[in-house]
Amino acid sequence: MFRYESEMIPVLVDSLSKFYNTKYITTEFGTGNGVADLVFTTEMSEENLFLNDYGQMALFINLFDQNKTITTDYLEEKQYDKTRLKRLLKQLEFEDYICIKDLKIRRNRKYKGHTQNLISVEAKLQDWKSGFYQALRYKFFSHKSYLAYPKQNIHRVDIDLLREHNIGLISVDVETIEFVFKPKVEKPLDKVSYFFLSEMFAQQFKKTGSKVEVNC
Repeated sequence: MFRYESEMIPVLVDSLSKFYNTKYITTEFGTGNGVADLVFTTEMSEENLFLNDYGQMALFINLFDQNKTITTDYLEEKQYDKTRLKRLLKQLEFEDYICIKDLKIRRNRKYKGHTQNLISVEAKLQDWKSGFYQALRYKFFSHKSYLAYPKQNIHRVDIDLLREHNIGLISVDVETIEFVFKPKVEKPLDKVSYFFLSEMFAQQFKKTGSKVEVNC
């Protein structure tokens, strides 16, 4: 059937893009914890791209994801990187996420991820267990994670193990796929990773928004 794992990818891309009715699909997606064979989403937001730095994203989530007022004194006490913090505050104010007045920083609106969801697929020609562990790692940023395996050998996969960990299973034939097990939607295990990788994913489909020049 398939000689190489790479031969499975076009079948998956074609079938999944049709099944989910999406054009937002990419291959060989670097996650910082392995390279996912395929990642896609069903919907993209209209937010601008500007937090394309993991450190800035982590700082943003830590400080501004909750609806509360923060003072500049509080930030100074925390001793954050002043250059990074200044750049972040300028950009957030420019994008109307925050308002700075009288040494107080108030959130104007909540950050919305660039993707409605992220769904990951790890394709394996052999050694399904290795693929399972990779798919398991992708749950730190994905709402669903799948293992894709050739149809002729699908009986070798321990589906009970996949069900136990909510990892989906896709059977791949020469021209078609079949969902053997569909996982439930779950929140990504790491919020920062999801938002950051959502931006990285969206860069392939969106134009980068305006940048604020910061003289430090």
